[in-house]
Amino acid sequence: MTSQSKLVLLLSSSLLLSSFSFAVEKSPQPRDERFDDQLQLAKPDLSTQKPKISEKRDDKHTLSITKEELAKHPDLIIRGLIPAVLQNNGEAVQLLLPLYQNLPKQDPFLLEWANAINARENGRFSEAVTRYRTLFSQDSTILPLRYQLAQALFLNNDNEAAKDQFQKLRAEQVSPESIVMIDQYLSALNRRDQWKFQGGLSFLNESNINNAPKPGTRIGNWNAWERESATGFSYFVEAEKKWSLPHNYFTKFSIAGNGKYYWDNKKYNEFNGRVGAGLGYQTARFEISLMPFTERRWYAGGSSGSKSMKQYSKNSGARLDLTYWLNEKWQISTALEYGEQRYNTRKHLNGNNYLWSNTLSYFPKSGQFWFVGADYNRENTRDKDNAYQRRNLRLGWGQEWGWGISTRVSLAYARRTYKGADLFNIRQKNNEYQSAVTLWHRDLYFWGITPKITWSYQRVSSNHPFYSYDKNRIFLEMGKTF
Repeated sequence: MTSQSKLVLLLSSSLLLSSFSFAVEKSPQPRDERFDDQLQLAKPDLSTQKPKISEKRDDKHTLSITKEELAKHPDLIIRGLIPAVLQNNGEAVQLLLPLYQNLPKQDPFLLEWANAINARENGRFSEAVTRYRTLFSQDSTILPLRYQLAQALFLNNDNEAAKDQFQKLRAEQVSPESIVMIDQYLSALNRRDQWKFQGGLSFLNESNINNAPKPGTRIGNWNAWERESATGFSYFVEAEKKWSLPHNYFTKFSIAGNGKYYWDNKKYNEFNGRVGAGLGYQTARFEISLMPFTERRWYAGGSSGSKSMKQYSKNSGARLDLTYWLNEKWQISTALEYGEQRYNTRKHLNGNNYLWSNTLSYFPKSGQFWFVGADYNRENTRDKDNAYQRRNLRLGWGQEWGWGISTRVSLAYARRTYKGADLFNIRQKNNEYQSAVTLWHRDLYFWGITPKITWSYQRVSSNHPFYSYDKNRIFLEMGKTF
């Protein structure tokens, strides 16, 4: 992952899928589309930070000369390149290296060192590490070389090897300024393995919590359920920790919980908890992790439930996440997930689920981002009228404006197709539309928390009259990462 962007994105959408079977209900009931609110789509991870470390160079004695004039003086090229590599001066190395390569004779060690610095300056950190290791195997006594190797390892997220080299440097007789610089890197490496926490709260005012169609909707003698409202809040909390291993590997543990509480309609209260642990590999541009997980859901039961939550279902499986920076402005994130779900009482919903999610992000400049996503998820259940496939397209834009204003806009379209016909002999097919606009002021915050106002609109157009509906929501959200 590159460190050119420090944006914190909130690109994740929640989506979990389950449904009631008409075969076991006495009257039509709303489907439990909790899966649509909990699914963890692929999202960019921009958490890796590069420490602000000032490197002092001796610029007191400089010579102004054009590149063309310099090419006529091979001795000046060599005399300039040697201190440039020793002082880790990437700008000077990039200027002098092409000229040095054109000389009839070159020192192999100096040429390889300059190529290592050039690779680092151009973001090719893996190549830089390889070149530095080659040099280091030839001569491990050059302290500037050890420092630059440690720096390249740090940039390439090989945390254990970088820490080892910085600690060895610290034991050498180096200047107090160098000790300060080394300690900054060591502190940054330690922060990479610290616990990371995130939490948020949104105040909700639901006018159609049970996704009811318009009043008066009928199929024969069957009436659709009545619309219900609810007021309350949703919440989430997440914690994760990485443990760095040699050769860019790491282990990771995560725990997350989210739920909704409605004080005036408690039968829709719910809580979902997930725990995962696994292994990963990371470089500066690339990160991949495999996380087996287990999750539990507590739910009051919805329209036919009670006021108290009970254990409702469990889901266990594995998730593969991949993030790759294509260049300095483009990033792609992919997630693959498989789960086996079991329900305590609604056995007809037992089965498995698949998710394939992809997000392409573009960062044209600081304070602006765009993303486009494509997702596929599938639910297999015992009863075919509850099983379906869903294909989803997403588009989003985030912008920092003048006067401290920031906005985030997202649009989505999905096509959901069920596998079997229901009690009314209808095989359900939905066109699902969603939009959201979030607005906040960057200078308005309390205890480090910035409140944000979100308006969202959702519309489902279905061939099944009972499952066509739309709803508007306006809610206040607050979140914090620490």
